[in-house]
Amino acid sequence: MKKRLAIALMIGAGLLIKAQVGINMSAPQAILHVDGQKNTAPAVPASYYDDVVVTSLGNMGVGTKSPKTRLDMRSDDRQNAIGIGGTAQTASAAKAGALRYNSGTQDLSYSNGTVWTALAHKAPNDFVDAENPSKQSFTSGTQTIVTNWTKKTDVNGSFNAATGIFVASKTGVYIVSFTFSLASGTIANDSRYETLIQTNSASSATNKVFKCVGSYPGTNGLSNRVAGNCSGIFNLTQGDNITVNLNQALGTSKTLDADATLTSLSIFGL
Repeated sequence: MKKRLAIALMIGAGLLIKAQVGINMSAPQAILHVDGQKNTAPAVPASYYDDVVVTSLGNMGVGTKSPKTRLDMRSDDRQNAIGIGGTAQTASAAKAGALRYNSGTQDLSYSNGTVWTALAHKAPNDFVDAENPSKQSFTSGTQTIVTNWTKKTDVNGSFNAATGIFVASKTGVYIVSFTFSLASGTIANDSRYETLIQTNSASSATNKVFKCVGSYPGTNGLSNRVAGNCSGIFNLTQGDNITVNLNQALGTSKTLDADATLTSLSIFGL
């Protein structure tokens, strides 16, 4: 009886050692083989794109049946992106070798066990180039945001052309240039205008305004064309807003020139 039990245990142990577990498949190719969509064809490598395997060496493959590293995601369909989130952990708590994503600076950093160190990267800078064909009207003596732009370029999709609001995609230095031209018309004596570039901080909700002024002193003619420009350099935090505004005090309401190229806006992040 004892001999029979010993033989049975030896046979069972041998079967256990060679056992392969398959989920959604009858012929697993590794110690553990999961076929996500139950569509694997052994002779078709591309069919492994939705499979997960664990080999006898302890390697895990996602999208491949022959992982060469502890974690191998090199699948034939090349949908191999890895999702890495942010964390509030200190580098020492996360331990050396940990990775995290920093939304503010849009980069990855790693822990050396003491501090988080940013990996070298180059995220695209914001760049906006727009013209204004709207013939927008401006009431005399009222500061108004310039809206309804037509975008020519917007690298990071950070400019809302309808509202005229730009939102900085990352922290940095930004150069802003705004040029406008009003349709010809009479202007009051001793009149003036202001072009304003205004920023709104996402962190402190305080505004900063850069103003440029044009004046028409003395007695003015019957019909005049008013045009001007304003440029400035700003230190912005991710999420800060920029708008360009016009405050004309020329005596009557004025509209932007019908020629869209005469009213332009460019915003460039360094």
